[in-house]
Amino acid sequence: MEKSKIEKMQDIQLKLEDIHNSQASLIEKIAHVLVEMYSEPDEVLQKQLDKVHTNASENATLTLSMKEDYQMKINREINENS
Repeated sequence: MEKSKIEKMQDIQLKLEDIHNSQASLIEKIAHVLVEMYSEPDEVLQKQLDKVHTNASENATLTLSMKEDYQMKINREINENS
């Protein structure tokens, strides 16, 4: 049985949620590494990790916005078809 348009959209929304959660997990892991590095500092690695952390934070913000926008689109689709 073929999925409806709304079901397909909801599947995409779940994938967007997964992408966002992956970014949040990446941010957390980088933060843990940075804390662990206080005992054995490596300036070059710290700068690189800071850059990755910043990029991941920006991506997390973007994916959150994408999720919210897409959820509104799903809600409109549901309202139009009910």
